[in-house]
Amino acid sequence: MTKTEVREYQWIKPDKEKCISCGQCVNFCPRDVLRLGEDGFPYMKYRDDCWYCDVCTYICPKDALHLEEIPYLIK
Repeated sequence: MTKTEVREYQWIKPDKEKCISCGQCVNFCPRDVLRLGEDGFPYMKYRDDCWYCDVCTYICPKDALHLEEIPYLIK
């Protein structure tokens, strides 16, 4: 998979209009799943380790992260 393909297959989606690239979502992720990309926006580097706890969406000061879809395994 290329970097682009990996980033397309994520459950956490940043709103690039609202995101200020502060890194709070990365800092507070309890499973260390998120990273800031070269473009300054968060992405799920280790998406298989995500607990879907939603901490990243709650901690975001600009409400710029959204949990798009939870994988079928935990629905």
